[in-house]
Amino acid sequence: MPRPRKPPGPAHSPLQQLGREIRTWRETRGLSVQELADAVGRDRRTITGAEDGRNCPSEAVINRIEDRLQTGGIVLSYYDAVVAEKRLKRLNRGFVRVTAPDASDEDASVFIGETVADGTLMTPGQRFEKTWTIRNAGRVEWTGRFLTRVGIAAGPGLITTPHRTPLPTTAPGDELTIRVPCVAQFVEGTSRAVFKMTDGHDRLYFPQPHYTVGLQVQVTVVREL
Repeated sequence: MPRPRKPPGPAHSPLQQLGREIRTWRETRGLSVQELADAVGRDRRTITGAEDGRNCPSEAVINRIEDRLQTGGIVLSYYDAVVAEKRLKRLNRGFVRVTAPDASDEDASVFIGETVADGTLMTPGQRFEKTWTIRNAGRVEWTGRFLTRVGIAAGPGLITTPHRTPLPTTAPGDELTIRVPCVAQFVEGTSRAVFKMTDGHDRLYFPQPHYTVGLQVQVTVVREL
């Protein structure tokens, strides 16, 4: 007899969010774990592993889960977010993290605001402009800098952007609004692009641990809005 399962905890990653969504919809449809496993042709460990955020089923299994639970594409969108996160990690491994020779501990940046919130719905290939406003919060003037895409700047399932966007000279204390033209991916699902401040040779400013995230844009493509 299956052991009782704990209620789902908070979801801190796309994989955990996917699992929580599968469990919520399974329970909404009145199905047991075993019934869903039988419906998609897998054992119950596949379902419990997915719902607990430990394992991600294959795309084929996710499609069968969607067919059985009829979530209106919500489970597929969460699965796409998991795939996008894995793709971003692969791209990050290919990004050369060399520090700019004039990087300084007295350099600092503060995020002020942005347009196009994460998760904004778009149609395939939709063109848009993403902006971020940041403040030079350090003691170093920003000169000859760029906002540089982490990883490749175009490809299947990726938001297309310029590789580098030049930044105007910005004095300490001044705010800067960065504008990047973007094209949403042509396949349905969620995609994310990450950027960091570099010099003209892609060498990093702000290599400190608290600047690991950089600036990002994330959109979800659907066929019809």
